[in-house]
Amino acid sequence: RNMLKELGHFLVNVPKTLVLKSRLSHAEFYDTLMERGEEAGLADWRRRLVAGVRGPTLEIGCGTGLMFPHYDPRVRLSALELDPEFLSLAAGRRQEAAARIDLMLGRAEDLPFADASFEFVISALVLCSVQSVERVLAEIARVLQPGGELRLIEHVRSERRVSGALMDIFNPLWLSLNQQNCHMNRETVSLIEANGFEVLDVEAFKVYSPGVPSFPLRWIRARPNRGAEA
Repeated sequence: RNMLKELGHFLVNVPKTLVLKSRLSHAEFYDTLMERGEEAGLADWRRRLVAGVRGPTLEIGCGTGLMFPHYDPRVRLSALELDPEFLSLAAGRRQEAAARIDLMLGRAEDLPFADASFEFVISALVLCSVQSVERVLAEIARVLQPGGELRLIEHVRSERRVSGALMDIFNPLWLSLNQQNCHMNRETVSLIEANGFEVLDVEAFKVYSPGVPSFPLRWIRARPNRGAEA
């Protein structure tokens, strides 16, 4: 039943989404879809993601700055983004944020920071599209301070046998549609565990938002397993 609901949601929204994409720039299109997701409930999960975050913090793939309103004023945020157009929209949201935010262009696979620079690393809907999840996680472990924490929101491959198999089959089509290297079938929690992190907490949720597939989502807290590194 859930699979049919998800498929119906996607098919109903595809035509309108394609029309919207033809009318907007890439950054504006992304921002519009994400704003709809925020209104459908994603904003509450973002708020929970950064609850209790203080001090030097890195956000990887800050996008258009939708996480910025949720940061505490005591956060000193370095916000990294690969796309200059996204970063220009994020600059507008930075002006309204309570936290002190430095924006910079950069790749998650090669973080331009010294070892042990941050108490927290935050990321939302990023690991689905990076070239190497393993490289990104190694870089995150490097820049986190001892006892530091990684917090993520990610969409993942379904744990259901049929749904997961369908996501594998349709992933090439999805890649051609989104043109952002966004994979629908990455098993992100397992990848985090397999690459030197201890997963502290995982919560499953979904957001049904116009124009966006209702992929399985995970709210994740993890920290580097320093014992494994030694």
